[in-house]
Amino acid sequence: MDMSDPAPLLSADGPDQETETLMTRVYLATVQNPEPSRSLLVAQGMPAEVVDRALASLADQGLIRLQPGGVIEVIAPDISLPTLALSYERRAREARSAAHELAQVYFRVRSASHSPDTGSVRILNSLDEISSATAEIVATGAEIVRSFRSISPRTRAVFASPRHSHEEPTHGTGGKELETRTVYDTRVLEIDGALEVLEARERGGERFRFTTSVPFSAVIVDDTAAVVDVSGFERSGLGSALVRARPMVGALVALYDKLWDLGAPLNRGPGATPSERRDRTILALLAAGAPDATIARQTGVSQRTVERRVRALMDQLGSGTRFQAGVQAARRGLI
Repeated sequence: MDMSDPAPLLSADGPDQETETLMTRVYLATVQNPEPSRSLLVAQGMPAEVVDRALASLADQGLIRLQPGGVIEVIAPDISLPTLALSYERRAREARSAAHELAQVYFRVRSASHSPDTGSVRILNSLDEISSATAEIVATGAEIVRSFRSISPRTRAVFASPRHSHEEPTHGTGGKELETRTVYDTRVLEIDGALEVLEARERGGERFRFTTSVPFSAVIVDDTAAVVDVSGFERSGLGSALVRARPMVGALVALYDKLWDLGAPLNRGPGATPSERRDRTILALLAAGAPDATIARQTGVSQRTVERRVRALMDQLGSGTRFQAGVQAARRGLI
């Protein structure tokens, strides 16, 4: 650590940058001196008022003890600093926990008012703003995150995230793990590696279904907030929105519920052999409405092979259409 120009380590109550830096310098001076005292610090050229104010704050934070005669007892940093950090973390947890309850009060009061709330809808201008707004509302979640996703630039960006990030459970206020359910447009399966990403998200606790013609994307947290993604219409994400108006959030929840009811799960089940597992994957993708080209891409075989296996499976199940084959497979517990 460069003691000649220390970066601010500590915070007083609402200090400006200069005061915070001086406070850090006072603390480092007490640590470096085997017998620190107020008079010694003043003798080193520090203003007396700054020294007194800094010492009082350091004592409040449990980093030093002030003894009679201006003698300073420094608490070992390997004990005092972790204790201080734990205190900050506890305050942060309390603030996050209070955020959800206060947000409930905030929006309940404003929804009862006849005055329009200009903060009930915030227009987002880019994919980065969509990502930030989504993280913002998920962090205040208490119970459930509902989503529906079209094949949009934002959805492609989500699927391109590092694989380990998909395996992480979704956490809301106070670090609580949230229930997560998503309806995907079947065309999402056209993304390279989509099945592997979906498997990772399933390990992270996400439940999902597939349906056709999802018009746009949305992430809905509880019944309090939603992010609407229209990057499928405007690639930059311009015109997307963070929504907190309760009637609009309620309408999005109703749309999600309808899509969830229409959707089919992608339950492939365990297969005894690789070929059986491949057939179950084909049947699951058929039930989800995926075309042969998409099935070929996700199973790693040629489209001609997929076409042959689809016909064979349809004959085996006595089905006249691809979709019926998927339905019959689900009824028989094959997927």
